[in-house]
Amino acid sequence: MVYPGIDKIKEQLIFRSLGGLESRQRVGCGFMHKDGIRIDEKDTRLSTYALVYVIRGEGEYVDEDGNRYPLKAGSLFQRIPERNHSTILDPGSRWAECFIDLGAELYRALVAMRIVEPDKYVYWLPPDKGLEKEFYHYKRSLETVKERELSLFGLEMLQFCASILQRAKSEAGDPLWIMVEKSCRDLSGRCAERFDLKEYCRENGWGYESFRKAFVRRMGISPGQYLIQRRMDEACRLLRTGRLTVKEIALQLGYHSPYEFSAQFRRITGWSPSAYKGAGQTKPGPDTPFG
Repeated sequence: MVYPGIDKIKEQLIFRSLGGLESRQRVGCGFMHKDGIRIDEKDTRLSTYALVYVIRGEGEYVDEDGNRYPLKAGSLFQRIPERNHSTILDPGSRWAECFIDLGAELYRALVAMRIVEPDKYVYWLPPDKGLEKEFYHYKRSLETVKERELSLFGLEMLQFCASILQRAKSEAGDPLWIMVEKSCRDLSGRCAERFDLKEYCRENGWGYESFRKAFVRRMGISPGQYLIQRRMDEACRLLRTGRLTVKEIALQLGYHSPYEFSAQFRRITGWSPSAYKGAGQTKPGPDTPFG
């Protein structure tokens, strides 16, 4: 599958539907030339998600609050479902782009996995012919993939989106992401402790409120909720190994009593610790929910 280069590609778009009529999920990919166009989108509100890579040209992305972001070769921008946005192009800049289009459910999956940040509209990557080739590969593959393989190919396209966004975030070198990543490592390592998050921020030279806001924006939950989440992950691991009693696990994770631990575990997982532990130790059978 040889990439002929953007100048030899005319407008090429492909969309395929996933699931039945009720789900209305689709995946799409394509290349577009927009020579001579000034108003590409004006207060447009789409039902699907698109990740657009600018191959050539100059313009502006305008979000629903009127904030303007310059676009140029290497810009990577998101069209977020159900949010108004505009794209204004320099009509003489020979604009060319390639894109991935995903249905709303697939978009929500990317948000849930914290791959897509809905409030971050524009990134930048160094112009890269290799990335153009990857888009071309997915466009051609989407044209020919068999129906029975389409769902799996849709997952490949999700992974492709994730890899591009991760590359763009790394290129940006976001200092707040560096702070959040460090705190995630620290909180994971200290999930069995009881400690003051404000004091933790002071030790690291961070303002608590700015840290908390950055954490929530990037992780989707507060630092305290993340700490509980990691504590529950460790509780599940310890319960599944079957070597410790519920009381011993509660004490190891820093709870004042097994009752406090059991109440929080049930609230978060929907299982009592004893039931979860027992399910992990039950010999698998036709009616066993967990192996």
